[in-house]
Amino acid sequence: MPKRFEFSADFDHPVDRVHALLTDEGYWRSRMPPQSRGSVRVDRTSDGDGQSLVTVTMTEAVDTDTFPALVRKVVRGEMRMERIDTWRAVHDGRASGTLAGSATGIPVTIDGEYTLRPGASGSVLDVRGTTTVRIPLVGSQIELLVRQMVSQVVERDRAEAHRRLDNG
Repeated sequence: MPKRFEFSADFDHPVDRVHALLTDEGYWRSRMPPQSRGSVRVDRTSDGDGQSLVTVTMTEAVDTDTFPALVRKVVRGEMRMERIDTWRAVHDGRASGTLAGSATGIPVTIDGEYTLRPGASGSVLDVRGTTTVRIPLVGSQIELLVRQMVSQVVERDRAEAHRRLDNG
């Protein structure tokens, strides 16, 4: 059964500046360490209504040695994780997007949505979605770990975005 997640990240910067950063190819490329076994691709397209879309695809081979024993037991072969963020343009002071994640070696999916909206001191990024792991007996335990990983990713994204925005 899928596990729901919901997180928020506050920014001391307006929606348009945060959105510009989250759709900047240089920002995402800088997030992939040079020694990693991963890649970043940023595509600028339009949807069926002609609205601009920015899609960020990050793929990385992951060393499973740091995973909990429960996860290591069920991973089959190399584990490659993929994250796809898609952002729409800012409209009426807000922006929305989607998030999708998957991995090889384990049947996990992450589906969610972003809302970037004005906040008391700048803007707020709301992240909502679900994690699903299709493994009998232990899937729900792994879903909880995946949900925790999503929380950590949101926090790392927030911290790096703050650093970048505060330094101009």
